[in-house]
Order: sequence, then C-alpha cells, then structure tokens
Amino acid sequence: MKRISTILYSIPVLAGACLSHHAYAQESTLMHFINQSPQSLHTNPANLSNDVQWFMGIPVLGGLHFDANSDVSYNDLFLRTSDNIIRIKPSAVDKIASSARLLIAGNAELLSFGFKVHPNHMITFSTSVVADGSALLPGDAAKLLILGNTPGEQLNFGAEANLLGYLETALGYSLAINESWKIGARAKLLLGAANIYLHNMRATLDTDPVDYSMRLHMNAIARTSNVETALNDPSKILPRLFDNTGFAVDFGIHYQTPVEGLSIGLSAIDWGWINWKSDLKFHEATLTNDEFVFAGLTDLNGSFEQIKDTLNNLFDFEERAGKPYRTPLPGKIYLSAIYNLTPDDKLGFLFGTRAMDNFSRTTFTLMYNRSVGKWLSVSLGNNFMLTKIFNPSMAINLRGGAFQFFLSVENISSISVSTARTVGVHLGFNLTFNSKPQPVVIEEEQIPRFYNR
Repeated sequence: MKRISTILYSIPVLAGACLSHHAYAQESTLMHFINQSPQSLHTNPANLSNDVQWFMGIPVLGGLHFDANSDVSYNDLFLRTSDNIIRIKPSAVDKIASSARLLIAGNAELLSFGFKVHPNHMITFSTSVVADGSALLPGDAAKLLILGNTPGEQLNFGAEANLLGYLETALGYSLAINESWKIGARAKLLLGAANIYLHNMRATLDTDPVDYSMRLHMNAIARTSNVETALNDPSKILPRLFDNTGFAVDFGIHYQTPVEGLSIGLSAIDWGWINWKSDLKFHEATLTNDEFVFAGLTDLNGSFEQIKDTLNNLFDFEERAGKPYRTPLPGKIYLSAIYNLTPDDKLGFLFGTRAMDNFSRTTFTLMYNRSVGKWLSVSLGNNFMLTKIFNPSMAINLRGGAFQFFLSVENISSISVSTARTVGVHLGFNLTFNSKPQPVVIEEEQIPRFYNR
C-alpha cells in the first residue's frame, strides 16, 4: 500500500514540475513524410511507397521511439543556490499557467515485416512494446503546492492520470485502388501489462481571511492493475498479459490530387481500449479533517515527504480489491499535404491532434525533404505549438543495398537537458528487398464481344 500511495502522490508533483498545458506528444512527425520507411505506416497505414516490395525490421532495433514534451523547461521552474539547494522559482506558477499536463510515449518494435502479394496489395505485421502516459495538474493545484494558500481566495483543482504499458500486435493491409487512391488499415490486439488510472479527483479549497484556516472539499478515486506486481516481481507480468486484453484500429487514406505533384492524406490512429482484469486495486481518498495549514514548497529537499505527511494527515486512504475496468488509448488524427517541387524536392504540411479522456492537443508541422539519388533522403521541419513557435526537427533516411537506417530527432534546438522543452527520437534499421518502383496495376474492363450467328 505504501508503494502504491507513493506512486499516486507523485503524479501531480511530476506533472506540475515538468510540463505545462500546451504540451503535445508529437509521434515523430517527420517520419510521416518518409514513406520509403515502413515506420511511416504508424501515422498513416496507406502511406507506404510503391518502391518497397517487402521489408523486415531488424528484431528489437527495427524501431525505437520516445517522445516527451513541455512548454516549460527545468530552468523555468527551478534554480540551484550557492549552497547547492534546488529551489522553486516564484515565477514558476506563472509559467505553469492554468494547468499542467505530462505526455510521454515510448515504443520498441520487437518484430515487423511486410510484403506485397500483388502490385496493388501489401500485408504488414508488427509486435511492439508500448508505454504511453498522460497526467494533469491544474494550475491552482500547482499554485497551492508552490506558494501555499492565500486568505480569502478559492482554489478549484483536480488531477487526472492514465499511465499505460502494453504489448501491441498489429496486422495491416494496404490497397492501391488506382493511381490516385490508396487506403490502409491496421487491426491491433492489445495485451495490457500495467495501468494507473486516476480519475474523478476534484477539489475546492477556501482559505478563511480571519484565521487563515483552510477548508477542503475533495474526493479522489484511482484504479490500478498489476502495479504492485510490476514493482515487486516483474517476472509475473508476462503470464498475466492475456488477462488484460484490448483492441484498437488504424485507418488511413492517401489521395493523389488532380493538381500535379500534390497529394493529401488523412488517418486515424490508435482508436481503441484495454480491459483490465488482473491484480486490480481500488484506491479512494476521503476527507478526514477539513481544516489544515500548508505553507507551500520552498525547495525540493524533503518536499516529497512534506506532501505525503500533509496528505496522510488530511485524508483517509482506503485500498481494496477492484472491479474490472476499461481505459481508452490516446487516439490521434493526422491530416497531411505534400507537394513535389521537383522529383527530388518536396514540401509537406502535417496537422496532428491527440485525444485522450477529456482533452486534446494539436500541433502543426512544416517540412522540406531532399532526396540524393536512391541512397539518401534528408528532411528538415518545424513543429508549431501554441506557446513555442520554434521547434526545429531533422530526419535522415539511408539506404545501401537491402539495408535501411532512419533517424528522426525533434526539437534539435534544445541541446541542454535543463532548457529542453520538447524531446523526440525515432530510429531503426530495416531490410528491404526488390525495392524497384512498381507501377500500380489498373485492371481493364473486359469489353464483351458479339458474334453474328
């Protein structure tokens, strides 16, 4: 119970310390435009180039992907004093603004391959380990944690979190209907490893202007699956994967417009859910004393224990066996446009939005790609967010014979960890064979023949 409570306490602290309300996991947006790489299917299953006849990702190294985003850097929130104490800046509350959300995503392809059964038809398969998380801390909660309470002021806040770990097995199919239209879909079987689902946490805090006492009205509910098992004996997670099953789908279309060199795409990714049934715990915090004093945090030394002591004195934490529940995946929608300036140069635009529970986040990407023969492709781009305009990114795709290597790096302007707000890395190694351009086969209608008798 102590370890579970520690995890639940840490969710709002991590969210408030790390991220702000405009963060968005970018899902390696430049990979969307490198359609010579099979990993471009992750953002649109209709996206694969006609050049690729069949491919295989090198096991484990076929695709490694990590994203974490923030509009607030470490230096925006903290400072280190001359006596080596890390303190919270007074301006941190203004940086966090109205809310703070942590969004992270990680993916490792254990096995992937695909092949064309016909010039117009391709089948793909992949198995991946996926971690995805979202945690929300409203700005009023951050204000309370950092500055403490203000007499006569009412604070309204709550917290949400959905941290997922699962195994994904996907079977995909892509079809070139004709020279203009391509469609694709992927069906995904999901096997859940562990989950923390914090919801229905809402609170109102009033501070008396006379005696400075605080009255808090609050209730919090959290559900977990396999968390204690993951902490105490991770080897027991594998046999329980089939207890937590789920399903998701990807769907995409790609259209070559009548405008020469212009194509557009639309896709919906990761629309599904996981049903959690193993090692279930139900955690509820109910108010035991509605008057308390909390002076806020001044530094990080001992602050975690300070928060725990305050919460333990204020709430009665109850843990009991839970009932089966369902959590959604973070669904994404992508809309793209690509214009070929020359056979070797193209411009791209990508609109992406991520939806999970009661929120969504949006970003825009502009890209320029240059191909050097058949062996090198270089992409430069920029991701536009609401509070930070300059987020440059770069990607390369190398091909030598059957060997292919790709690397995409988001926000290359933030070299220092202390100033970084957006981090995204996607790399992998593939083997591609018979990669010669194959035209789409257009089936001609048979014209009936008439004979005179």
